[in-house]
Order: sequence, then C-alpha cells, then structure tokens
Amino acid sequence: MNSTLLKTSLPVHFFTIVLNGEPFIRYHLDAFRDLPFPWHWHVIEGIASLAHDTAWSVILGGKIDDSLHRQGRSNDGTTEYLDEIVSLYPQNITVYRKPAGAFWDGKLEMVSAPLKNLPEECLLWQIDADELWSREQFIKLRQLFISHSEKTAAWFRCHYFVGPELIISSRNTYGHNPENEWQRVWRYRKGMHWASHEPPRLQEGNGNGRDVGIINPFLHYEMEKNGLIFQHFAYVIPKQLIFKQAYYGYRNARDYALDAPTALLKLHESWHCHLTLLICRSTKGSFCKDGLSGVGFGMSEGSF
Repeated sequence: MNSTLLKTSLPVHFFTIVLNGEPFIRYHLDAFRDLPFPWHWHVIEGIASLAHDTAWSVILGGKIDDSLHRQGRSNDGTTEYLDEIVSLYPQNITVYRKPAGAFWDGKLEMVSAPLKNLPEECLLWQIDADELWSREQFIKLRQLFISHSEKTAAWFRCHYFVGPELIISSRNTYGHNPENEWQRVWRYRKGMHWASHEPPRLQEGNGNGRDVGIINPFLHYEMEKNGLIFQHFAYVIPKQLIFKQAYYGYRNARDYALDAPTALLKLHESWHCHLTLLICRSTKGSFCKDGLSGVGFGMSEGSF
C-alpha cells in the first residue's frame, strides 16, 4: 500500500481487557459506532491468573475468589452483552476468550491475543473498561498522528475518580504519576510485541527492541492542551472496590464506597503521598444517577 494512503487512512484498533465490566463496558460502542475512519475493537474477556505482571498482588494478599467469576468469565452480564454486540458488528468487534473454566496466564497474555489480527500499521489504543473517551477525542488524536508521522505513542492525563463525584486533582502523585501514567496509544507496526502490561510497554521486533512508548511520543502537556484528557472511573461503584480488595489485595478498598476521602487519607498516609481532591458535579446529576455522563469541574477542593 502507498505510504501516503496508509497515513491518511490510518485505522484505529482499540483493545480492552475486561472481567465484569458493567456498567462501563456499555459506553464504548456508542463512542466508536460512527467514527469516520476504519476502526476495530478487540475485547479480551476473562480472569487472569495472578502471575507475571500481576504477581505482586499475591504478596498483598490478592486471590481469585470463586465469587469474582463464572467459569473464568464475567458473572455480571458482560459476557452476554459482548455476545450481543459481536453479532451486531461482526466486522468491527472481536472477542477473545479462554475455554470455559480456564484462566488467562496473566494480563500479558490477554493484551497479546489481538496482535496476530492487527494490520501492518495502525494506532493501537488501550481503553480499560472504566476509562471513557469521546468520539471527538478519537478523531482529534488520530489526526494528530497523521499530521505528525514521527510520533510513536501518546501519554495522557486523566480525571481520576475515587468516588462518584470526587477526582484527584493533584499532579505528580497517585493517579497522576508522569513516570508511568497514562500511556494509552501507540503507532503499531507489524512485528511489535508487548514486553509488559503493568506498565504497558510495546517493543519493536521480537527481541530486545526499543520501547515504542518512549522513542518519540506526544507528552502529557501536549495532549492536555488539545483537550485529550480521559475520564477514569477507578473507584466509583461498590463492586469495583470489592473486586480490587479481593484480586489485588488492596486493604480498606471497600471503605471507598462509604467514605472516599477518609479511605484515601488512610491509604496514602502509609504511602507518604499528598493528594488534592476536587469535587465535581455532572451537568445532569451524579454518575450513579445518570450512568455514563460528562462532568463539569470547579465546585470545591481540599487536600488530604
């Protein structure tokens, strides 16, 4: 294919690893559906063994409880939803699963599963189930990569939610650590592979190639000035907290559901972190009331 044509027709391949992604998982298709360029969504569903990148959670007491899954897959309706949308959009959505009862061998195996189905060149965009972007953001970032063919990846800031109406606004701390947060988009070329998932590192070649994410990326401030900040609903609904306490061994995670500021204070004092929290309100009400709606900021702020 002509290189100029390839650049102007640059396809975008999104990928999401998910277990029990309701209600967030239902947001993404509406944002993808009418994109004015070729796109594909690779969804890798199921539970990952606490191995390799996630082995650290075992030390913290993390474990895979039977209540977290059904035969290695989701038990909250996510499986059924994915089956439904694949039947509606078979050309745009691929779901990857292990056989019933089997676990993925860590998250690195999960993110690697779609690589064999990627084209020679594309934008590879990681979207966790609880990370929300807009259609306009997808279009803008793709155009930036087309206009800057030298760029290899992109790093972002996010609105990191630790409650339905509470985000971390402090920089260079938990949720906003520029050393490893948040790399989400890469210019993929055939032969690249994942070296790790936590943090995500895409490498050239099959050996010890260069880290694509640090060759010549768009940096946080460049993305921010273009309005490319995503919403990360990390600690918003009780089932997220129950899962993270069990799977990752996060102590006191359940407390977020009852009193997020106090729980944060307890957790991050032990990490010697200083956080500033910003209360935000949706223009239509709270996240829990309205589901997946936009938010507006600026009501009140406090340090913890």
